[in-house]
Amino acid sequence: MMKHVDKLKLVLQRYSDRTPQDELLCRLILGICSESLDSPQRRKLLNRLLRQLQLLPKLSKVAHPYYWEALNKTWEWLDSNLHEFEPRRSPIQDSLTYWINGHLRYRIIDLYAKKNQKNGCLEYLENRRYEIECLDGLEAEIERIDREKNQALARAIAQYIDRDPDKKLRNCHPRNRPDCNCQSIVQKLFLEESPQKMSAIARQLNINTQTINSFWKRKGFTKVQEIARQIAQKNSEVTADC
Repeated sequence: MMKHVDKLKLVLQRYSDRTPQDELLCRLILGICSESLDSPQRRKLLNRLLRQLQLLPKLSKVAHPYYWEALNKTWEWLDSNLHEFEPRRSPIQDSLTYWINGHLRYRIIDLYAKKNQKNGCLEYLENRRYEIECLDGLEAEIERIDREKNQALARAIAQYIDRDPDKKLRNCHPRNRPDCNCQSIVQKLFLEESPQKMSAIARQLNINTQTINSFWKRKGFTKVQEIARQIAQKNSEVTADC
């Protein structure tokens, strides 16, 4: 454990901007990682760290119905995975926030998928069999990402959706409605600061709710899954080559 802590200390020192905030985060992270999981001192330090994290201005805060539950699950994940934090930028608080936000975003999607699968009432799906298949696929993909602890892959998928370099998402839309494209829908559903429901998206785009539901069911969701699988495949090939 101490070798890992020493290595982590060097990395934290490298990226710290030496402000009181960064220095405090570094001390807390090192202190937590130096203690055993069942140590009372570790729990005390972790609680201090969580209080500090909730004060960080860049911590994602969204008006999503599952946000608070997702945040709590993210803190639980952080408790078990803090030792894997590898800062990639300065200051430490930005690097740590970026890492946490990546997990938080996909924890929200995870809860969205699981809860709607359980309730069987996804607003934008008319066919229950299709709904279960879609949610099973999404949940499996998210769980695979979590299991492999590959936050880089999750970020890559989100970045691809935002950029859509090959215009695969923007070119996927109902006939004569390029404004109602797959990229726009998935961003509004999952990636915006305040994710929207499909009915709200339909009103915003002035399109019949049944039309957008049918499009998303037949083409949109499938297109996003296809792209996610392709990115995952490329990522696994790169990992295998390393």
